[in-house]
Amino acid sequence: MKLMRSISDYPVLDEGLTVLIAYHLYKRCFSIRDSSSRKVIMYTDRIIVRDVQFPVSLSGRMRVLRERKKNVHAYVRGCFEQRLQHVQLPFEQWSEAYYNPYFGPSFVDRCTEMPIDCADLAICEKGRVFYYQSNMRV
Repeated sequence: MKLMRSISDYPVLDEGLTVLIAYHLYKRCFSIRDSSSRKVIMYTDRIIVRDVQFPVSLSGRMRVLRERKKNVHAYVRGCFEQRLQHVQLPFEQWSEAYYNPYFGPSFVDRCTEMPIDCADLAICEKGRVFYYQSNMRV
């Protein structure tokens, strides 16, 4: 499987495809899965998706707590669009989303520590997830 480093490498993803994004600890990049088949399509350092949800598997989290060993059970789910890969919004309008199974059952805003369920846009880059919410609902 090829590691996609630049925006020009994205044509392997179909326009409008719903993807699941998770951070790959060993490769130190994001793994991108097709949400319907759950198969890994590619790896990348950066991707932006729209209509974002932050699903966390309760049973996966319970397994982490029980075994004290990490497993993939939390994702950023969103719709891929090629044109979004060039979006440049002012950084002040983005908030960081964070998930730690030992501290809570959902993604939270890093600053406010309030749970987040969805967002308009999310950018996954440098091992971090930033989200944009036009009406600031959490």
